[in-house]
Amino acid sequence: MFTRPRGDERLRGTGVTLNVACPGHAHTSMNRDVTSGAYPALVRPVVPLLRLAMPVLYGQRVVVKASRSSVHLASDPRVGGVHQPCFDARCRPTSWPEAVLDQHNRDTVGEVCEHLAG
Repeated sequence: MFTRPRGDERLRGTGVTLNVACPGHAHTSMNRDVTSGAYPALVRPVVPLLRLAMPVLYGQRVVVKASRSSVHLASDPRVGGVHQPCFDARCRPTSWPEAVLDQHNRDTVGEVCEHLAG
């Protein structure tokens, strides 16, 4: 049905479900603080203009819209037993981003999560 990573063996049989909310773009502190060096080289000259346009294009209204998929996953009982889909900003199952399918990225994120969880 949807392209997605293989199941995480560590979660099998635990009753824990793994889902991802892809909220889309929003003007939040996370992307406000991104340095110019994080942008592709061709875009860097227009980063100052992007910083001016972002609050207008992706203001508070978009932040509320972007949070919809996270709230959906946390509160909708219908996704309680669903394991591993990626949900878009409209709370629909969607294909996983290519970076998520990369095993090295998945292993790295898993290690960071385990470290943070103690």
